[in-house]
Amino acid sequence: MAKTRQIRKRIASVRNINKITRTMEKVAQSKVMKLNARYADAKAFRAALARLLPEALGAAPGSQRAQDALASQPLCAPWSKGSGVLLFVVTSTRGLCGGYNAKVIAATRARMDELAREGRQARLVVMGKKGQSYFRYHNQPVEISLSDIDENVPFLRLQAALQEIIVLYTARLVDSVEIVSTRYLTKVAQVVRVTRLLPFKLPSVAGVTGTGPATVRRGGGAEEALYLVEPSRSDVLSTLVPMAVAVELFCTVLEAMLGEQAERSIAMRSASDNADSMTRRLTRTYNRARQAQITSEMIEIISGSEGGRE
Repeated sequence: MAKTRQIRKRIASVRNINKITRTMEKVAQSKVMKLNARYADAKAFRAALARLLPEALGAAPGSQRAQDALASQPLCAPWSKGSGVLLFVVTSTRGLCGGYNAKVIAATRARMDELAREGRQARLVVMGKKGQSYFRYHNQPVEISLSDIDENVPFLRLQAALQEIIVLYTARLVDSVEIVSTRYLTKVAQVVRVTRLLPFKLPSVAGVTGTGPATVRRGGGAEEALYLVEPSRSDVLSTLVPMAVAVELFCTVLEAMLGEQAERSIAMRSASDNADSMTRRLTRTYNRARQAQITSEMIEIISGSEGGRE
C-alpha cells in the first residue's frame, strides 16, 4: 500500500508540473508574438532614420564625403586601439530558457579571451540577472548593470543606459563598444553574434545603402537638393547620430529578447512532453503495483480460507 501511495503522489506532482510548463509555454508564445510586432516596428523606424542620414550627410552613405562627415562626430571617430573594449552582454533576467544564457556567456568569454591575447582590456555592461550572477560568481567586475529590463523595456530606458556608455567612450576609456547577443533566425534557430556599436558606421546601422541625398531637377538641367537642412548639417548630425546608435541598440536588444522567449517556449514544450511521458510510465508502474497488491491480497484470502477448512 505504501508503494502505490507514493506513486500516486508522484503522478500528481508530475501533473502539476505539467500544468505549469504548459502555461509557461503559452505565455512565452504570446510574448514572442508581441515582441515580433514590436521588433518589426523598431526595424521600420530604423530604416526610416537611415533614409534621413544621407540628407544630413549631403552625400551617399558609402562615399568618402559621407565618411568624412561622420568622422567629425564624437561617436564616429575611431580611437587608437589600446584603451579596451566595452562589451554589452544581453542575457535574461529569468531562467528556464534552454541554453540561451549559456551560449551568450560562452561567446562573451571567448571574446574576452581573444581581447586578452591582443593585450586589450575587456570591460562589461551586463543586461539581465543571469549574466550578472555569473560574472559576480567569477569575480569579474561589471561597469554597468541593467537588471530592471524585461521584454517591455522602453526605448528611453536603453537610451539612458547608452548615455553612460557614451560617457566612457567619449572619455576614451574604451576604444570601441561591442554587443554580444543572439540573432533571431527562426523560432527554433538563434545564433550568437558580436556586433560593433561604436564607433558608429553608417552601413551597419542603416541596413540600406542609398545613392545620396534626394534631388530635383530645375530649369537648365541643374539639380537642387530636395530638402533644406537647418540649422546646419553638423547640428542635425549631432542629433541624428546618437539617435541612430540608440535605435540600433534598441533593435538588437529586442531581437535578443525575441530569441530568449522563443527558446523558453521550446524548453517549456520539451518539459511538458517529458512530463506527459513520465506520467504514462508512472501510471503503468502504478497499475502493475496495484495489480500485484490485489493478487497478493487474493492469495492471502484463499490461503486463509483453505487453512480454516483443514
